[in-house]
Amino acid sequence: MKLSLMFFAVLTSISLWFAAQETSPVVCRGKPLSVTMLEKPGVEMRVPPLPIRFGGTRHSPVWQLGDKPLRLIIKNRDEFNNFWKGLASPGSFLPPLPEVDFSKEMIVVVGMGLRPSPGFIIMIDGACEVDGQVELFVSKVEDGPCGVVPGVVTSPADVVRIPRSDLPIVFRESQVPCVKWHEHLMRLSRGTQ
Repeated sequence: MKLSLMFFAVLTSISLWFAAQETSPVVCRGKPLSVTMLEKPGVEMRVPPLPIRFGGTRHSPVWQLGDKPLRLIIKNRDEFNNFWKGLASPGSFLPPLPEVDFSKEMIVVVGMGLRPSPGFIIMIDGACEVDGQVELFVSKVEDGPCGVVPGVVTSPADVVRIPRSDLPIVFRESQVPCVKWHEHLMRLSRGTQ
C-alpha cells in the first residue's frame, strides 16, 4: 500500500511539473526584435496577418524548401544569391531576388523537411536580443496535419527578415499540438505567449 501511494505521489509530482513547464509564458528579458516575412515573388497575401510574440504581426509562412530540416542565417548578398539560386530546379523560372539591405537586416530560414501533407506548420514567431545573443522563437506543428488536407508531400518552411546582428543566434523551438494551434495564436495576440 505504501509503495503504491509513493508511486502515485511521484507520478502526480511529475505530471504537475510537466504541466507547469508547458504553461509558463515565454518572456523577452531583453530587447524585442521585429520579425517580417520575406515576400515570396508572385504570392499576394490575402489573409490577415498573424500575431507574434512580444507584439506585432506577420503573415503566415508560404515557403516550401528542401527535403531535409533547415536552419540558416543569411547575412550578405552572396549568401542570399546562393540560397535563391538553390530554390529553382534546373531549367525552371526563378523570380527576381527580393531587395534586402544587408547593412540593416539579415534573413533567417527554417524548414521542416519533407512531410506527408500540407497540414504541418513551422513559423518564426518572435525574436529577442538578450544576454549577448539573439533568440529566435520557432513554433512547429508536427503531430499530424491540421484540418482536412490532401495527401500531398510538402516541405514547410519560413523565411523572415530580422534586424542585422553579429551576435550568436539561438533557436528556441516549441512544439504546438495541432488542436492547440488556434489557441496558441490567440495567446500570442493577447501577449500571453
